[in-house]
Amino acid sequence: MLTRLKISLVLMPLAIAVVVGIYVYSLWASERQRAADIPVESASMMMRDLLAFHEKRGGFPSDLKQLEEVVWEKKQNRNITMGDRALNHRNYFYLYTRLSPHRITLWAVPMGNARDEAATWFLVVTPEACRRWKGASLRPEDASKIRADASIKELGILGLVEQPPVDLNNKQTVAPFASGY
Repeated sequence: MLTRLKISLVLMPLAIAVVVGIYVYSLWASERQRAADIPVESASMMMRDLLAFHEKRGGFPSDLKQLEEVVWEKKQNRNITMGDRALNHRNYFYLYTRLSPHRITLWAVPMGNARDEAATWFLVVTPEACRRWKGASLRPEDASKIRADASIKELGILGLVEQPPVDLNNKQTVAPFASGY
């Protein structure tokens, strides 16, 4: 009887430690999965890279493959689609369009299960300034209808609100509608 009691006193704390360890691991794994599902917006970094390309070549690239050859490292395997104009990265869908050698648009649309926790962005970028619109996550059926050069009315219908423009020459925000677009 005493031997059984000694074994129980040794095995009980060990069993409790194993159960607590499994519980902590399951919490950690679920939190890590939740964090991986949240979209991480990188439109400002894409804009930075596009402006770096413009500075090096004197115009914006016609597609994202050109950006990969000049600014981005070639080693990474990027998911570039739609005629080399779209990129999926960290649960965001980016749609790049060159309107002229010195004017582009960039859509940043959150995707995935946690897309409602992120914002949709639309940028119109020139080497001098950036006009930005921000809104709630688009529904998949709305995201499929976006146009590369959306009008202010279309952006309003999608629920996007214009943010203060950014003066890229001075790297600061200016008052809305003061940039003369």
